[in-house]
Amino acid sequence: MLDINAMLLFARVVIAQSYTQAAKNTGIPKSTLSRKIAQLEKQLDVRLLQRNSRAISLTEEGRQVYERALTILQEVESVQHALEIAQQGVSGTLRVLFPIAFDQTTATSLCAGFMKKYPMVDVAFQFSAEDIDIVGQNFDISVMFGPLASSNLIARPLFERDRVLVASPNYLKTYGSPQDAASLSGHRGILLGNSNSLPIWPLGLGADKSLVTFNPRACVNSAAAVKQLVMADMGIAILSDVQCRAELERGDMVALLSDYPLEKLTAYGLYSSRSQLAPRISCFLDYIAHSFDRVESQQFLQLSPVRTVN
Repeated sequence: MLDINAMLLFARVVIAQSYTQAAKNTGIPKSTLSRKIAQLEKQLDVRLLQRNSRAISLTEEGRQVYERALTILQEVESVQHALEIAQQGVSGTLRVLFPIAFDQTTATSLCAGFMKKYPMVDVAFQFSAEDIDIVGQNFDISVMFGPLASSNLIARPLFERDRVLVASPNYLKTYGSPQDAASLSGHRGILLGNSNSLPIWPLGLGADKSLVTFNPRACVNSAAAVKQLVMADMGIAILSDVQCRAELERGDMVALLSDYPLEKLTAYGLYSSRSQLAPRISCFLDYIAHSFDRVESQQFLQLSPVRTVN
């Protein structure tokens, strides 16, 4: 009989996009996860994952198994959440504010998934490019990317993403590849921000961190638009690793200056008072923290071609 538990672990590894992250998410040792998936591959007599030093990718057979394993995992989680709902009585209207830089498809999928899990909760969410007083404007939660300005709000970390400095091959062919951080000042950059944002890239970590000023060819407050501009050969930009992973693998984008690591992008959930935290607010924060990887991974799989193993 097929090992259902191994299929669930396989789905969690794909969602996490690495054995290391899946081990952190599940509390199961990396060696156990690897062994379970190897046993599943042997049982099915197919290769499910293609492994390399950067990440993992699904084979065609792996995609088919993952889709079915994900369905099983979602059913298991649905049962768990149904029990939580019965115990907690989560209900009411939840008002959420997302930054305009947050991928709108991902945000919508997260809110839709939350409403399915908590059918007694209605969600009103919107996107804004401005700093809004969430208490004065009657929002329960504001999702924001760090670093955060000082405030009286409580900030809960939700998820982190690695970031990559990238450009298109055509841009590099025309303008050349930067050899070090200082040479970036002579290049065209794409700034994620607004008219008040400074064209500065923070490269390196800790004591080795340097702030590089660049020539902003374009400034836009949408991460998706930044990616499109990079693909259109408009300049160099910083993107999250998940956002550009497929393009890097296909050679449609090139990672630059890997010797200068970038600080991780951290997203936070901000709310006004822990002492008055309604169950719908705490449940939404938990849901985002636990579901973001899966939702983002599903979009990545839908939008990216699968590399098959011959």
